[in-house]
Amino acid sequence: MKKKILIFSAGSSGREIFQLISNINKSKNEWDIIGYVDDDPKKTGNKIDDVMVYSNKNKPKKKNIFATCGIMDHVNRKRIFENEIIKSGYQITNLIHPTVELPKCLKIGQGNIIFGNIHISFEVNIKNFNFICNFCDLGHNLAVNDFVTILPSVVIGGNCEIGAQTIIGSGAKIHQGIKIGDNCKIGMGSIITGDIKNNTSVIDHPRKVISENK
Repeated sequence: MKKKILIFSAGSSGREIFQLISNINKSKNEWDIIGYVDDDPKKTGNKIDDVMVYSNKNKPKKKNIFATCGIMDHVNRKRIFENEIIKSGYQITNLIHPTVELPKCLKIGQGNIIFGNIHISFEVNIKNFNFICNFCDLGHNLAVNDFVTILPSVVIGGNCEIGAQTIIGSGAKIHQGIKIGDNCKIGMGSIITGDIKNNTSVIDHPRKVISENK
């Protein structure tokens, strides 16, 4: 019997997760997508991708339903997981594209979204509720903390640590042995060659601090 799942957010990232689950089903017919959850009045009550869009108030509420969140912004993803998914009693799962080879030594938590064409090296630790997009290369002995967003084509060297609630922009490259703090924003295409402290935004080549996040 297929497992029922709701996707929180019917926006572009939520629909990417719909495609991810559809690809998983091509390899292993595992999931029954029963709908999106989105409070946008233009979407609620209609169908997108041939499934219903429910409001948060009227969403199905059964303990045997799984749920995931299709929002890349870590602040809103954290809020939805904590206040709407976990408190509602939904089950949580990892969704991993069938093209991704998972090393036996991989440590992984719950609620992670991992898209296709990603290389994961050895002794990697991916904690909880992370969003890892296509064509990324994750180096050995990497630690990824909770609610991290890694956008497409990011390269992370070995022995790095990515702090909680950090977003790494598309095409960024992080040198080996780097520690990036919590609540950081690494701009698209940036090359990171030194540690980044908590609550910092970085753009440009190789390391231009533009602001401190609050």
